[in-house]
Amino acid sequence: MEISILFAKIIGLYCLIFSLSALLNFQRIPLLVQDFAKSEGLFYLAAIIALIIGIIVTILHPIITPDWRSLITLFGWLSFLTGILHLLVPELALHIFRIMTGYRLLFLSFNVAMLVSSLILLNEGFGIGIRFQ
Repeated sequence: MEISILFAKIIGLYCLIFSLSALLNFQRIPLLVQDFAKSEGLFYLAAIIALIIGIIVTILHPIITPDWRSLITLFGWLSFLTGILHLLVPELALHIFRIMTGYRLLFLSFNVAMLVSSLILLNEGFGIGIRFQ
């Protein structure tokens, strides 16, 4: 359970900061995507980082339960698969990335879901005590 608490804190803080940044700066995101797509080295580095994070989380936290801990495992698998997709089929990964950022409702929905997930993880990780039924 301690590993779940640790990952809840780390992933919760990451997702909170990332989703708030994306939601507050959503008008700049398409420009950032264009710049990101131009830099093959940065794209490759991001893929390696995502893959490493995904491998670490999926190996250390292979827990599927009907509670908040499954969010951690889901994050690990999404990171792992994102890293693989970026490395093996970079054109497809960029296409999906552009679609996600090109459709405002999809982009906002994804980041609101990430924000809610981060709040759940932070609640459990830091023991705030709010119970979701």
